[in-house]
Amino acid sequence: MHLLTRSVCTRCRYSVFSTLPQELWLQQVPRRHHSSSSGLPNFDDIFARLESSSRDGERRDSQPRSHDQRRRSPLPSKTNPHSRSPFLRPTQGELPFSSPRNRQGRSSDGFTPRSPPPNRRIYQAPKIDPRNAIEFFQSDVQRWASLPRVRQRLQDFGIPKHNIPALLTAFRKAVQSGQLSTPATVEKYHIDRFAQATPQTIASQIDVIYNTVFYQWAADPQNEARLTGLVRDPSVVEGIQRLAQAADRSHPAEEYPKARRMHRKVIMHVGPTNSGKTHHALRALAASKSGVYAGPLRLLAHEIWERLNLGEIIPLGVEEKPITPHTSKSIAPRGNPLYAQQCNMVTGEEQKIVSQDAPLLSCTVEMLMLGKMYDVAVVDEIQMIADDQRGYAWTSAVLGLCAEEVHLCGEETAVPIVEALLKDTGDELIVNRYERLTPLLVEKQSLAGDLSNVKPGDCIVTFSRSNIFGIKRQVEEKTGMRCAVVYGKLPPEIRSEQAALFNDPNSGYDVLIGSDAIGMGLNLKIRRIIFETVRKFDGGLDVPLSVSQVKQIAGRAGRYGLNGSSDPAGYVTTLYPNDLSFVKATIASQVSPLRQALLGYNTNTVTRIAGALPPESSLQTIHQAHTYASTLDPAYKYSDCRHQGSKNGIIAGIEEICKFVDQKGGNLPMRDRLQLLNAPVAWRVPTAIQVISDFVLQYNRKVHVSLMSGLGKTTLLNKLEFIEDKMKIEKAAVHDDVKSNTRSRKMKAVLSQVTSTDLWELEVLHGLIVFYLWMSFRNPVAYSDYEVVTSLKERTEVALEWSLKEIGYKGLKKEVGKNQQKMELMPMMGMEEEEARIGSTNRTVAKRKGSIEYVSGRSKGMWSANSPALLNRDQVDVESKRRVASAGLGGS
Repeated sequence: MHLLTRSVCTRCRYSVFSTLPQELWLQQVPRRHHSSSSGLPNFDDIFARLESSSRDGERRDSQPRSHDQRRRSPLPSKTNPHSRSPFLRPTQGELPFSSPRNRQGRSSDGFTPRSPPPNRRIYQAPKIDPRNAIEFFQSDVQRWASLPRVRQRLQDFGIPKHNIPALLTAFRKAVQSGQLSTPATVEKYHIDRFAQATPQTIASQIDVIYNTVFYQWAADPQNEARLTGLVRDPSVVEGIQRLAQAADRSHPAEEYPKARRMHRKVIMHVGPTNSGKTHHALRALAASKSGVYAGPLRLLAHEIWERLNLGEIIPLGVEEKPITPHTSKSIAPRGNPLYAQQCNMVTGEEQKIVSQDAPLLSCTVEMLMLGKMYDVAVVDEIQMIADDQRGYAWTSAVLGLCAEEVHLCGEETAVPIVEALLKDTGDELIVNRYERLTPLLVEKQSLAGDLSNVKPGDCIVTFSRSNIFGIKRQVEEKTGMRCAVVYGKLPPEIRSEQAALFNDPNSGYDVLIGSDAIGMGLNLKIRRIIFETVRKFDGGLDVPLSVSQVKQIAGRAGRYGLNGSSDPAGYVTTLYPNDLSFVKATIASQVSPLRQALLGYNTNTVTRIAGALPPESSLQTIHQAHTYASTLDPAYKYSDCRHQGSKNGIIAGIEEICKFVDQKGGNLPMRDRLQLLNAPVAWRVPTAIQVISDFVLQYNRKVHVSLMSGLGKTTLLNKLEFIEDKMKIEKAAVHDDVKSNTRSRKMKAVLSQVTSTDLWELEVLHGLIVFYLWMSFRNPVAYSDYEVVTSLKERTEVALEWSLKEIGYKGLKKEVGKNQQKMELMPMMGMEEEEARIGSTNRTVAKRKGSIEYVSGRSKGMWSANSPALLNRDQVDVESKRRVASAGLGGS
């Protein structure tokens, strides 16, 4: 018998595909799958058949062995000479997708050409539409009411254990009898929510809907007498009513009374990528007397902050006046001082203050001050209102911004949900639609898997960090062109510098390798987008990219005004032929409108719900009560509370995060626990969790947190010093070999040891530094090592940038062009000599924007005319103000 289909383990995603006989195929399966609990199917039957047909006849019975027996000896050593065969653990490359640690199926050392997408086991969600929602509601209630987790949840919410069966039975009978299926009750309980759930969230959403309907039904005064007689304890029903009332958020817009007293004009600018929608909104901001820009990324906040201060945004209604020609021979000026406006920047990790009286502010969405009055507010990427992690910030901005004009920029998909949110606010809504400024064309041919077909200006998109560096290495080896890289885990400063290298025609970096992080926050001169794959791991399965994702990424090609070539069009293709038809069909299709906006919790809701729950309830229980006991309008939802569990020190899912906060900081005030819950933590990185645990322990003991003490228990600082030692060696080698334009053997040997693992450890270190800075702005007394942390942040970013440059250098042509020599010999402005020597010889070391001159990178001190470094939050010195004033920014 032969196996002709792929089998995929549902637990660790081990995948096998073979036409070998079952006996040989089984020998290739790792030991962990030789048990009845394995995620691979029908192993008991396979073992039974193998054992019953053993050659020496010692085992004639057809019964499979016990779980413990199979774990001790996957195959009987006496009857199978291959029981100790190395095939029990397949080697790398022996089978497709052979490593359970690598979900993309490539070696961690490089890129392996991908086989066609396998047939993954997809969760078969029940098909629910508005026509059969009531039928499903009545038929599935018995299954839901019998779930152990439902009973445990109700007990956590304060219902006595012995009363839960009676209440669930009464609810089940009421549903099955049709009492909750009349037109009035269907509208009251929003039963049509069953049809709104997506296939990815259907299981958790069914649980949420049933639980919220149960609480609405049990808290209804019409059912009070009946339920009180059923449980024979009035306090039980009163407790249900208190929790249902505390969690009731039927009208979230009323939580912002200051905004409700205004008659706002909400203007939506919607259209595809590269349509100029954000540009029109920013012109309105530049023309205002007071205003705010809010974007999803610190990169975007920094870009707008810079452009407003330098006069690069022409105010609405103002004609651009001629700019005095720049006489410098180095770098041409940008911006017009006539249009410059003072603008401050505030994000979760840093602040840049030009003037305490600056009329404009650029910030991330989470840092919006909703109670402050503005003339104009611009909220970018409004489609993120449905994002399951951060969407609540956009919802709060739409409902709570106090501005005469609120400009919302983003995709057309967000229009229906914004209309639903504003239907009862009395605000005026205007929708301006835009078309793409440059054509976007899908090429007729793919690259046929050949990376030597990559050309200057191309961007290859993949969704695995290891793939990024593997593709980078192969492109550099096959084409001789250097590659910049951009992906989500890179710090924003490094992403910006990598983008600058790619955009600079004289840098020597002609190709960009990136993830979907290129989709927003960076202006990139991309001629062609190349999809390496059209599938992405979503935390549980490899799923096809959504229409919105494909269009967002593909739209980065041919950016208006950036391409610089005679052909302004953008092009899209794929690395493999099988993916090209998917991209063509997806780009030609329409994007489905967003269904729900994410609603977040705040101090008020937490306080109310905590008061309605049993004393000393955990943060996990309080979070669950928001989701499972609330009354919401169908236009809103809370984040998905799927319990994903933890494994090998990796935390996944909001419930596990709440459990961690309760365990480590259970004796902290609720305010501190909520702060930790919302902090930027890499919950899937065990090292990060270890350091955060130490921070919480320090806070509990001394109310002071030392970053160096927490990092001292890891190898992260050792890795930073390791990289810095290599940088010093390179400095010496470059100095010795600068005349001959060659690299010494010593330097080559050292650089060959730099790996993507080294880079990953630096990324983890940078993430912990960002966490400390984030906490320092919210709790400066406890997180007070500000100067030490900012210095360490600068060192880490220099090491990150250098490591990115060196990874994949092997095999490149050993030449340094004239432009690179000029870059190396240019005077560094505001940087120490050693950092200048260590820095990349291929990057633009100084940029001149308007009359502001600063170093591209990090320099010490606060923001000034020479450097956009992180501002010291306690001071803005006179010299900095003087430099800003002399630069034409109007400083006092």
